[in-house]
Amino acid sequence: MMTSFKDFTQGLNLSVLENPSVEISSQATSHTLYLKFDSKDVLLKASYQGQIDSWIGSMCSLIEGKKLCELLSLNWKVWDEAFSHDQVYWDLKNDKSDEFFFPALELLKAGLDLFVGREYLYKETDLLICRCFGVRENDVLNYIRSTDDPTPEGLATFSKAGMGCRSCVPQLTKWLSINQPKKDLRFYKDKSRVHWILEIDYMLSCFPEALDWKMEVESFQGNQVMIKFDKEVSQKEEEEVALRLQDFLADSLDTDLSFFLIRS
Repeated sequence: MMTSFKDFTQGLNLSVLENPSVEISSQATSHTLYLKFDSKDVLLKASYQGQIDSWIGSMCSLIEGKKLCELLSLNWKVWDEAFSHDQVYWDLKNDKSDEFFFPALELLKAGLDLFVGREYLYKETDLLICRCFGVRENDVLNYIRSTDDPTPEGLATFSKAGMGCRSCVPQLTKWLSINQPKKDLRFYKDKSRVHWILEIDYMLSCFPEALDWKMEVESFQGNQVMIKFDKEVSQKEEEEVALRLQDFLADSLDTDLSFFLIRS
């Protein structure tokens, strides 16, 4: 059951939140909003500082327990539904225009923008590494600690990290390499096929023509990597790009690997 709106006029949720995921202040209203999320991007707790504001205070209660995606679409009508039978709420609302609700929502929106812009930084030891599957730094470290031979495929099985957009692959590769036995990491046979596909796919995304040509790894057999593309180009242009691609990927990954372009 929702708390009475009268409680918010008396300062409910007016407090400093320890170790918040987000702390955002408004110069216009001199309020500070605190938001604390869990590892699944669900808002655990919200509070504020400044003069008593029943709208910010009530918002803090309304948004607790909601997922980030729900918070991004929050609108002032949520108040009407939550306090539909609360006369104190309606009395206060009737004294104000609908615009009165916007300062609280704008402060929340700014806090969520900060939350997303900081790459979901909760604290130094709990950084979101793989956004696609919600894998955090501690998840990766727990996997590394649980095995004597950490591998990309093992990590993927353990947490699915690196199996989505793969933008996290460089960081994952760095951690896994640090925890591998000392050996020549540039020789392709010393790494698993899954490991190489992850690295090749990431480096391919850095190649200038990759996006326009819709390049994708088609196959990886032995030391030969076939990369398909889907773009109408001349034979000469294809040969020129293929040579540059070979040099770019081989120098970045392993000179023992050969890369070939094939039409989709």
